[in-house]
Amino acid sequence: MHVAHEAWWILFVVFAAGIGFSLGLDSPWPWVVAGLLATGVATGFRDSDRVVPPQPLGLVAPVDGEIIHRRECHDPYLDRAAIRLSIAVRRWGVYYLRAPTEGTLQELKLGRQRPHASQASWIRTDEGDDIILVVSEGSLLGQRPCAAEFGQRVGQGRRCGMRRLARRLDVYIPSSCRVDVEMGEKVRAGSDVLATMVHNVPKIEAEQAA
Repeated sequence: MHVAHEAWWILFVVFAAGIGFSLGLDSPWPWVVAGLLATGVATGFRDSDRVVPPQPLGLVAPVDGEIIHRRECHDPYLDRAAIRLSIAVRRWGVYYLRAPTEGTLQELKLGRQRPHASQASWIRTDEGDDIILVVSEGSLLGQRPCAAEFGQRVGQGRRCGMRRLARRLDVYIPSSCRVDVEMGEKVRAGSDVLATMVHNVPKIEAEQAA
């Protein structure tokens, strides 16, 4: 089990307080309380290794949670027809966010039609598919879902950021994708496939030949 580095200073304070109170009170109870608090902190900030499914065109869940919305819509970030999948983030799920697909991070410009653009990430795959991750409820405390620099690559199911106080994450995917989850379905970050990107192979080959 991994513990996010944001929890280290909290654990340090908890154990330091336990040492101080145990010396002052000459009692083992401060250690017991400190141990319980440390367990709670480690649980809230924990992460665990996940087995990424062998589906190169699959889009895996970025967080632990539950599917609460799946519908075709207009993507206000890239001004296109898309499918929006909304995930209610599980409070005691893993702390790290995971990239749904392999690709390169693109810069998403702020605009009036993009109220959450400061908490959004845009991933473009090698095949030219665009995936948008948006924290629509809660906060990442000033960070984007994928905290890497623009132009850097992320890997499918790999850690790319931290969920922090996020309560709901929206994933905008191309309208041609096949959705593989149902409403109310529980998903695990990095392991469960949300959707599969579908490409018109003959069209792609014709464009490459031209």
